[in-house]
Amino acid sequence: MTTDIENAIRIATPDDYQELMRICYLLWLDNGQHPWSEEKAKEFIWRGCHRDNAIVGVIGSSSDIKAVIYLEVMPVYYSDDVQLYEKFAFVRPDSRKSDFAKRLIYFARRCADETGIDLLIGIISDVKLEAKKRLYHRHLPEGGAWFCYHGKAKEGENVDARAA
Repeated sequence: MTTDIENAIRIATPDDYQELMRICYLLWLDNGQHPWSEEKAKEFIWRGCHRDNAIVGVIGSSSDIKAVIYLEVMPVYYSDDVQLYEKFAFVRPDSRKSDFAKRLIYFARRCADETGIDLLIGIISDVKLEAKKRLYHRHLPEGGAWFCYHGKAKEGENVDARAA
C-alpha cells in the first residue's frame, strides 16, 4: 500500500509558513468575524509552524495546502491543567468534496489521545452551520454549546468587516 503524500495529514513545519498565511487569509475571507490583522496572523501562524504550544495539522504540500487544523495548548483558567483548543479548521473551497474535514477531526482526536489532554473543538460560523454540526456530532461527543452575539454596530459602521 502506498501513501498519497499530497493528501496525507502531517504536522506543519516552518516551510509551510507562507502557504499557511495564505490559507489563514482565505479562512478570514470565508468566515472572518473581525477586521483582518496581518501582523497578528503572522505571529499566530509562526507559533503554529514552530510548535510553540501549538500543533498544526495540514493536508497538502508546502506550496499547496488544501486543509488545516490549528490546535493550541492553553491553561484552564481555574486549574493547573491545560486543554487542547481548536483555534480553527479550514478546508479550501476547491477541496470540500473530500473527506478532509473528517480527517482533520481525527487528527485533533489523535493529538488529544496521545497527549492525554482534553480537546475543545467547535464551530463559529453562519455558513452551513447545520451541516458542520452534523459532521462534528458524527465524530465527537457534544460537550456544551457556543453562542455568539454581535453587539450593535456604531452608527454608520460596517458590521461585516470583510466588506470594508
